[in-house]
Amino acid sequence: MSAKSVWQFLFLLALFGGIPVVSWYYLQSGLDYRLAALSELGNMGAAAKVSRQSYDSLLFTPVDLNGKVHLGIWIPDGNPLSGAPLKHLQELHEQFALRNDVAFYLFTHTQKPDAFLGWLSSQKLHPSPILYAFSDTGVQQAYYFYKPDLGAIPVALVDTSGVVRKHYNLASGKELTRLTEHLAMLLPVEPTRNELIFKRDKEK
Repeated sequence: MSAKSVWQFLFLLALFGGIPVVSWYYLQSGLDYRLAALSELGNMGAAAKVSRQSYDSLLFTPVDLNGKVHLGIWIPDGNPLSGAPLKHLQELHEQFALRNDVAFYLFTHTQKPDAFLGWLSSQKLHPSPILYAFSDTGVQQAYYFYKPDLGAIPVALVDTSGVVRKHYNLASGKELTRLTEHLAMLLPVEPTRNELIFKRDKEK
């Protein structure tokens, strides 16, 4: 066997032997990362299933959350968000606004609900199919919140079965990143275009 043939053989061996190994490594790394992230989620108890009326007089019942992952976001002092927390809320809203299996429940106490709704509208956060504003009556008990640190914006992540899985601070960019990852992992997998076409064909 010539030197050229030897090199060709070694190249082919590396090519066809190395690709599966590298692919397996990246797949395994991704699986390990996902499992590590999911292990951070716990069971803090079921969120209180109560009906609530928003500031714009819309009534939301526990049925509205069936099959949805939702966030309970509490603004303790009733003041409009600004700076990093506002930016993080807008990023979350933009990322998940088109999904009908995600709901954002924004809780705050204010004596001027019209002004608060005006602020939401000015930030392009209202009206929206996934974000609503409520008074904070009972929100601490509903989502197992404790008294937040000064400047913190508590967020509860609740899965499709209504269980509170973890708390986050909307003012923290690091926690926002993890919240986004956890939220995406808990969401049902959206059907692909081919699956939708197949489903429609079966229904004919």
